[in-house]
Amino acid sequence: MMQGYSLSASLPEDPGLGERFWYWRGASGQSYIHSIYSPDLCPPVAGAVFVIVRKVGGVRTAVATGRFGSGGRRPSELCAPLAGDEVHVHLLSREGDAAERVLRDLAAALENAPVPLAEPKIWRRPVQLDLLAA
Repeated sequence: MMQGYSLSASLPEDPGLGERFWYWRGASGQSYIHSIYSPDLCPPVAGAVFVIVRKVGGVRTAVATGRFGSGGRRPSELCAPLAGDEVHVHLLSREGDAAERVLRDLAAALENAPVPLAEPKIWRRPVQLDLLAA
């Protein structure tokens, strides 16, 4: 499951940056800082890794991740079909292998998100196991 947290979550005092920056944790456990934009105000920074986020109440949920191409679709066009409320952009790795590694790490975390159960979980009575000495 892809997890995220505010910049202020890792600081002893909130310097007012909590709603401007957000960390997303990849499958490797590495955290990546992202700038938060509304879809209509997000600049499509060529090569930058982005996370499309749905915000319900105070909870942010990653719904997709990718990289901006040169002259590609606008962030608002990417968010619309996914009902995305925010675009989080990682600006520190925008070129080549570094950006691809970040994208793969975040995508792996997003793919490992738990799938809701279709049926209620059935609990079975534990089985008593006896240890036999050889």
